[in-house]
Amino acid sequence: SHETMINAPADNIWKEIIAIDDWEWNKWTRLKAERPEEGIKGQLKASYDGNNNWKQFDFTFGPVDESQYLLTWVGSIGPKGCIFYGYHTMQLEVVNDTETKLIHREEFGGLLPKLGLGLPYKKLDRNYLLMNEELKQCVEEKYNAGN
Repeated sequence: SHETMINAPADNIWKEIIAIDDWEWNKWTRLKAERPEEGIKGQLKASYDGNNNWKQFDFTFGPVDESQYLLTWVGSIGPKGCIFYGYHTMQLEVVNDTETKLIHREEFGGLLPKLGLGLPYKKLDRNYLLMNEELKQCVEEKYNAGN
């Protein structure tokens, strides 16, 4: 879980988060789906080292709520995620008109995470922080350039 303060209105940040086909700021995760809407299935591409060496995983969007600035997706292996389960959340919290907190977390469950197997969890933790920092830089440069 990582929290990052971004000097921009939540609406501006939300535009970048929800534009999943245009995550050029994100070297670590790409989402490919028809649209970001609960129940829609897609492909997640992960580059653990941010070097365009991609691994693909199936996912399904969980709740996507513009009024709460909430984007979620889930991936699992095995019945009810017994082998692996990952629940990813990106949510914005309005601090004031020009500051927003990005709350970015993933919860893992199932046998593989309990054994520390299946994914490079330390790299993922690092990458989520890097994603936050890159999104912050992108949004602040894009929307605050004239201020």
